[in-house]
Amino acid sequence: MMINGTESFFAGHELKELTFGWTDYTLFGGLLGISVLIGIYFGFFSTKQDNTTEYLLGGKTMSCFPISMSLIASHVSGVSLLGVPSEVYQYGTQYAACIFTSFISCFLIVIIYLPVFHKLQLTSTFEYLEIRFARPVRILASFLYTLSLVVYVPLIIYVPALAFSQATGMNLHYVAPVICMVCIFYTTIGGLKAVVWADTVQMTVTIGSLVAVLILGTIAVGGVGETWRIAEEGGRIVFWNMDPSPFVRNSFWGMSVGMTMTWLASLGISQVSMQRFLAVPTIKEAQKSIWFLAVGFVVIKFFSVFIGLTMYARYHKCDPITAHVVARSDKILPYYVLDVAADIPGLPGLFLAGLVSAGLSTMSAGLNTVAGTIYEDFIDRWMPESNKETKAANIMKVTVVILGILCVGMVFLVDRLGDIFQLSLTVTGITAGAMLGLFSLGMLVPWATTKGAVVGGLISMVTMIWIIVGAQWHMANRRLYYEPLPSTTEGCLNVSSLFNHTSAMTQNPIQVESVDEPFFIYRISFMYYTLLGALIVIVIGTIVSFICGASDLSDVDRDHFPPFITRLMPPKKYMEVSLHTVPTTLITNSEKEELKS
Repeated sequence: MMINGTESFFAGHELKELTFGWTDYTLFGGLLGISVLIGIYFGFFSTKQDNTTEYLLGGKTMSCFPISMSLIASHVSGVSLLGVPSEVYQYGTQYAACIFTSFISCFLIVIIYLPVFHKLQLTSTFEYLEIRFARPVRILASFLYTLSLVVYVPLIIYVPALAFSQATGMNLHYVAPVICMVCIFYTTIGGLKAVVWADTVQMTVTIGSLVAVLILGTIAVGGVGETWRIAEEGGRIVFWNMDPSPFVRNSFWGMSVGMTMTWLASLGISQVSMQRFLAVPTIKEAQKSIWFLAVGFVVIKFFSVFIGLTMYARYHKCDPITAHVVARSDKILPYYVLDVAADIPGLPGLFLAGLVSAGLSTMSAGLNTVAGTIYEDFIDRWMPESNKETKAANIMKVTVVILGILCVGMVFLVDRLGDIFQLSLTVTGITAGAMLGLFSLGMLVPWATTKGAVVGGLISMVTMIWIIVGAQWHMANRRLYYEPLPSTTEGCLNVSSLFNHTSAMTQNPIQVESVDEPFFIYRISFMYYTLLGALIVIVIGTIVSFICGASDLSDVDRDHFPPFITRLMPPKKYMEVSLHTVPTTLITNSEKEELKS
């Protein structure tokens, strides 16, 4: 039981005393073992993965339920499971506006992007950019997408590896490669079917662990009502911050507009998502998968937000981050789980298994997709036709291994980075906006041309790199800082000497002098990075297209646009052909021969 918030808990507490038991290790190892067995089954005993349709699209025979679970698992990573509760703990519940964001994003996917991709049945979404514009646009987009995933996957796998190493005392340098190798194994030999079914199992574990932690945490605090009361008194209940300024770190508009664009980029045009939408036999099944995805997103995000509130309710009088009991904000959730579930054998292992599952899901989806993208866009055109399909599957498997090893090496660079939640949106903002802009320009602006797409894409990329690099430089020099909501350590026991030693260090970084205030462009919230990048492509691309000569709408292919756009376009121009005069009298066989000659 707790006395005055967290006093009794922090008396003599040391994190190293909270470690896994044999039950935790059993559950954790069992989950990784199941993933390996799924890969072995689909790789050696199920339908052979010896062609691109089987390896990338699961033979187009998947049902909507496992596809939906795989999509949720692929996009709900450790960044969400660790980053969202930490975000709520420090900045309040404004993130809960993702309930609106989820349904708005999925609605836009259903009416804009899915109809086009499903009609064209393209193995690579970037093939659309080639048939809509030209091959250089596709190559550029494919390269940027591959680069973004190679940079992002190490961040994904670092989070569960960090949590596991903290809970067990094992070195991060040993944990991360083991987790990565398991993922590489079942992704390589099993193809999409193994990834989807492993994602389904892992997603079930993730949801189960979230529910268990949520229930235990709520009980420990004193119930839902008590949790809400404490959070409200601490200023954590923030739903309707309607400040329209783009410089506010997070507002209702930042979540509902900014995150909608971010999710469109990660779901609507993503090769990871479309590869799964095309793995179902009909577009109705794909639409059902998207709506299941929306509901699943809302449920998991709601759990994550409320876990953040229960963490605050437990530590509202003794903040472990301010007291430096927790080294960084991203570690507070594993710390909280080890605290709440210390007397329940197996639950910490179950939760860590859920975190690792989320990382494995995202990593496996990324590796499988990038392998297909690299082959389709950079290798396929150079392959001889003889036995091409079998060679293609083998090349993609080798690509998965190479990329996986590269990601293992890059995991250790992430340890030097800052806040996981903010960092993930910042990193993806470099390429996500330009990517979303290129596809949206192609589907929503029939007049757009290749020159417009290239110029718009390049200007967007350069601009976003300028903004993001500049903002990160100012953050590193403490000229730009998003101060969290107030917290206190007045209820802490036996950490006063540690706090006094570090309090000066923790206060200095937040001093921001007005004379050093950065240029306004650097102060734009990271929530709007994807939106800004996409708008630059669409606006500049449209202007350049008209300047250089817009496309004739009667000549463009209707299949390249969603239905509501084609209904607004003028009738298709038909090619005129010369007609021969049709004789009105009967002709003899000899006359027919003369006409033929």
